[in-house]
Amino acid sequence: MSNINSSSLLLFDGDDGIYSEDENGEMEWEKLGFGPVSTDFMYSMKCCEDGNFVQGNLTHYGNIEFSPFAAVLNYGQGIIEGLKVNRKEDGRLLLFRPDQHALRMKMGAQRMCMPSPSIHQFIHAVKQTALSNIRW
Repeated sequence: MSNINSSSLLLFDGDDGIYSEDENGEMEWEKLGFGPVSTDFMYSMKCCEDGNFVQGNLTHYGNIEFSPFAAVLNYGQGIIEGLKVNRKEDGRLLLFRPDQHALRMKMGAQRMCMPSPSIHQFIHAVKQTALSNIRW
């Protein structure tokens, strides 16, 4: 799991990596579509003035606060790199090529003259978010 160059990563929860159907009992599968679905937790990381990102943290899902001077508001300058987590038949979580997602985010940020988290920071954030939202 520490090898970030692998094509996919298997994640485990704090116990044995196995889940029970009760963990996602609140999911209304018949109403699940392609729109956004709020989960329990999200990961936040801040960038310092020197362009380096500091260690982020998990928080309960909710609104985020940012400056009215944020480039995303004033110039439409932002980057989104989507990533799905799949559950294998044995209950383990699978991330498909998270290193490639991290690399695309880094390249996109360079093109837009924006700082980006390191590949390690990106993958760590994705792992933490996936594990904290394991019931989804």
